[in-house]
Amino acid sequence: MLRDAQADAPPPRYGVQDALRAGRKRQQRRRALWAGTGSAAAVLAVAAAVAVPQLLPAGSGRSTTVNAGSTTASKAPAKAPFAYPSTAFSGTFAKYTVGDLTVDGTVLVTPGYQVASITAPGRGQAYEDENGDRYYAPNVIGHVVTYAKGVFDPSRARKDPKAGAGYFHAGEKKQAIKPGLPAPYAESTYTWKYADDAWAQVIVGGGLKYPATKLASIAQGLTGGAEQPVKVGLRLGYVPAGFALGAAGTTSDYLGATFDGTSYLRLIKGEFPYEKLTGTVGDPFIVRDKQLPILSLQIYPAREQKYDAPGTAAYCPQEGLCYRYTADKKFFVELNGGGFIGNTEMLKMLNSVTFANPADRSTWFAATEAVG
Repeated sequence: MLRDAQADAPPPRYGVQDALRAGRKRQQRRRALWAGTGSAAAVLAVAAAVAVPQLLPAGSGRSTTVNAGSTTASKAPAKAPFAYPSTAFSGTFAKYTVGDLTVDGTVLVTPGYQVASITAPGRGQAYEDENGDRYYAPNVIGHVVTYAKGVFDPSRARKDPKAGAGYFHAGEKKQAIKPGLPAPYAESTYTWKYADDAWAQVIVGGGLKYPATKLASIAQGLTGGAEQPVKVGLRLGYVPAGFALGAAGTTSDYLGATFDGTSYLRLIKGEFPYEKLTGTVGDPFIVRDKQLPILSLQIYPAREQKYDAPGTAAYCPQEGLCYRYTADKKFFVELNGGGFIGNTEMLKMLNSVTFANPADRSTWFAATEAVG
């Protein structure tokens, strides 16, 4: 998880265990497996950065430090210049590679920053579904974050050692989370200014320690793409009064690895000031010691479901957590109310949903059109 925007933020309205019970019970059904050196642990975070460190693909076996090596081809084509999106909830990351790592393009957009994922070779975290079948998440080992002009506060980053055009924070080695597994590293961060008063970060973490030169090469490779609206696999016909679009993409604010067909919307009630950030914001969203109400909707493949559906209609297996399946039951949407609205209101939202085909992104809706 990226470092919190406000390290001294007051505690959230509900605690870690409440959030785990109310909004992340789907995760309890999935049993993470460790399949050797190719696995990675998915990040699960609530409130103040509760996370399981990732384990990156193994290197030579003699060292846990990645050799920076050659990061670009000798005759690489000229990269397109990068510019921050000019319109709300649009992305401008282009896909590019640096050695064996791939920056996959925009996965999340907020009013203050956009995020691209970084994947490495190999398989990510292993899961078992309710039938005992094993499947794997993409091997996401980090992210590139570009902040809008004036949003990021570089004062903390400038305390880190200078490395090329930026500043490098080396992740410390941590204890192994399970006997027999290699000890992971905390996040390593490379922070640099990509435009006037506009900053960006490369963040990686896991079982291998990436040097400053490797992260700097990812920063140097930052490539702009055509500005495109962020799209999601559903459209809401009803939104509770006062709530507006706060984030959209193919992963949530916690930036975990996701599967094909997944998309995400965060609705927020009130204005969150995207200013003086030192990292991305997960939860809580605190303004003047008050947590702003948050609703989140995320589409998942059907095998991610913990609760049996009583039929084809929207349903709530518990207070604050409701679901609805697509017509073919290959995907479902999870609505987490966080205790801010009741189940009756949540069911009204889900019954207003129009699904695109989650498996076909050409049918998806622009996020700004998905929230009426």
